[in-house]
Amino acid sequence: MSTSKIEVSGQQLIKTLLIIGGVVSLLYFGKSLLMPLIVGVIVAIVLDIPVKQFTKWGLPKWLGIVCAILLMLVIFSLLFWLITSQINTMAEDWPTIKEKATEELNTFSKWLNSHLNWDYKDYIDNNKKIIDKAEVLASSFLASVMNLLSQSLIIFVYIILFLMQKTQFVTFFKKLASNNTAATALLSNAAAIVKSYFVGKGKIMLFLFGIYYIGFLIGSVPYALFLALFAALFSIIPYVGNIIGGGVAVILSYLYAGTTPALIVIAVVSAAQLIENYVLTPWVIGDEINLNPFITIFGIILFSSIWGVVGAIISLPILAVLKVFFDHTKGMEPYAYLLKK
Repeated sequence: MSTSKIEVSGQQLIKTLLIIGGVVSLLYFGKSLLMPLIVGVIVAIVLDIPVKQFTKWGLPKWLGIVCAILLMLVIFSLLFWLITSQINTMAEDWPTIKEKATEELNTFSKWLNSHLNWDYKDYIDNNKKIIDKAEVLASSFLASVMNLLSQSLIIFVYIILFLMQKTQFVTFFKKLASNNTAATALLSNAAAIVKSYFVGKGKIMLFLFGIYYIGFLIGSVPYALFLALFAALFSIIPYVGNIIGGGVAVILSYLYAGTTPALIVIAVVSAAQLIENYVLTPWVIGDEINLNPFITIFGIILFSSIWGVVGAIISLPILAVLKVFFDHTKGMEPYAYLLKK
């Protein structure tokens, strides 16, 4: 009995694997070159919104770009000032928080030892190592952020150049593509996805910050401003951001003030997440991304392992743009189908 077999081109398979391997290698080894470039492109696409608005009000293009960039600098400067001032305030109490964390871990280890017969030898030394590892993770996160800030000048230059030469880059891509109509649709859809995603995320983060801050103030949670800002900012990282931001807020509030403030933080964060997931995200962002959950998780892990926190933040828009590219490219439709939800 004969059965039909799938025909697989070994040459095509090898070519595909080589392309994937080459792209991943390029992203990894070309991190210092590509990450500022892509971040600059994304920011320029988002800033194109206020630039168009300023030009509608009668400003020349160059002045509209200057005003949009000044607006961005004001927002980021205010955010940076808020974060650094709160971190400086918390730094004074960090030794106390660290000591309290070690004590709580020791108490938990004793409970495990007495109630579950868990022979956790040398748990005091091990718990100190856990706290030290947490400090190392925090340092790594700050190092990733500082690395991005160290490249802020070149990113700033990219933003200005992309905004000034937007028409030239668009025309180049259209000349490169054989189908002018498809190229126009591709660029338009890709830009729309990036704009709607980050503008929507910005609105959601503002909402979360307001809810967190009001809730933490009512509950007399310590460092209410910092914890609200921290949890809201981390929500920009898909899926895991809310868990990390909310989890750190719960832990810090518990270590500094006890059980009641920690429970208040849990209640406020949980309520805000329900509103975000079932009301705000579908309403504000909608189905613009519409990615396969497996590909989404894999993409976040891949980009975060290559580019750190920045990679996790920009992973979904990049995957969504890839989906649009595959949709508008002949022969790439199966890859677009794989990326779709």
